[in-house]
Formats: sequence, structure tokens, C-alpha cells
Amino acid sequence: MSFMQVQNNIFISLDEFEKIQSSYDGKAEYYNGQILFSSRTSMAHNRIVMGISSMLYNFFKGSKCTPYSEQIEVIFKNDSEIYKFLPDVFVMCDDAGKKGESFISAPKIVFEVVSPEYSDHDYFIKANIYQRFGVLEYNIVEQSGMVTQYVLKDGAYRTPKVLESTDEYISFVFPELKFNLKEIFL
Repeated sequence: MSFMQVQNNIFISLDEFEKIQSSYDGKAEYYNGQILFSSRTSMAHNRIVMGISSMLYNFFKGSKCTPYSEQIEVIFKNDSEIYKFLPDVFVMCDDAGKKGESFISAPKIVFEVVSPEYSDHDYFIKANIYQRFGVLEYNIVEQSGMVTQYVLKDGAYRTPKVLESTDEYISFVFPELKFNLKEIFL
């Protein structure tokens, strides 16, 4: 997957972003006036996303929470900032705010499957934004089989827990949510 930030240091309005996003054949995310484009995902990325989505779907079926994938927009907004993201996999519950087909409140859990070349973006920029806007659990999934799990406590992410592909994933938000990571790294 490749990323490119467009028109660095030039503010892009939300209206301009919406026009660009509607005609772009890939993933476009809005970063408070900047746009980050990414190409279509790889087969490995897609398999991991599908594996995580499947595990979450089976766990949350019939509950007040639902997993979603990267085609659904989550808007993070305060008085001075706005971000429009398409997380790879995330969980929203009945208390989630919506505006049209977008969510306007923080997900309970986010999984981002990263590309080796651009992992800094997810480890630093998105982690900071997710932390500030209240994402309770943020999981960065490396295609090599490693998962870095951040948990929000007192408004800040604690020292992350690093899991290997042979470990069991246990959610801090939903402790009954458990699965062997080897099942998503087939």
C-alpha cells in the first residue's frame, strides 16, 4: 500500500475533500485540512482485515455492538480540528453518534492493519488522534504477525502490550472477547 500527502501546507476544505474523495478510487482520509491518500490494499492486508472482522462479528452477533470495516467513515471533531478516517476494523455500540452514513463518536475498539513502509503514520499520528478523541482500545496489526495493543486509561494510552502471532488476543474493553491471533494470520 502506498501513501501520498497532497498539497502539503495548503489547507483543503471539507467541501474540497468531499469532491476529491468521491472521485478517488482508493482510500482518502481527511487530517484537519490535509488529505492522505492510500492505494487499494494488498491481498495480505485484506485477509487480515477479514479475519479480524469475522472474529468480531461472531463475538458481537446479537449484542448492542457491531464491528465495521474500512468503508465506513468515522469523524473526529472538536472546536478546532476535524478528522475523517476509514479505520480498517472498528467496533461501535448502540450509544454511538451518527451523521448520515458516518459515525461522529469514538469507536470502542479500532484495528489498523499497517503497511511496513508507512507504519509510523499509524503508530504516531493516528495513535495521538485516537487517544485525544477517546478510542478506548487501539490495535496496530503488522502483516508480519505482531499486534501492538494500546488501552486508554485516564485520557492517555498506557504502555502498549505487544502480541505475537502465536499469542491470544484479549480485549481490554470487552474481556470476554478472545481469539488466537494465528487465526487471523493464515
